[in-house]
Amino acid sequence: MVAVRGRFDGVTVMLDKAIRGVPECDVIVTFLEPPLPARAVDDGSLAYLFKDYIDDGIREPLIDFGEAVGNEKW
Repeated sequence: MVAVRGRFDGVTVMLDKAIRGVPECDVIVTFLEPPLPARAVDDGSLAYLFKDYIDDGIREPLIDFGEAVGNEKW
């Protein structure tokens, strides 16, 4: 048994390298899952929490007060 990587263009399987010394034989093709999109890192910021926020023009916009400078927590 020989394992070879390749690409599938929707019709044809293209191998990354030629296989020499292997007689005509049956093959098994396994389709790997496509890579998942990178997920945003949750850093706790407003940018992450509202990354998919769409302004509907009705509500007041969000205000970023920046970093705390004393004992206040927000």
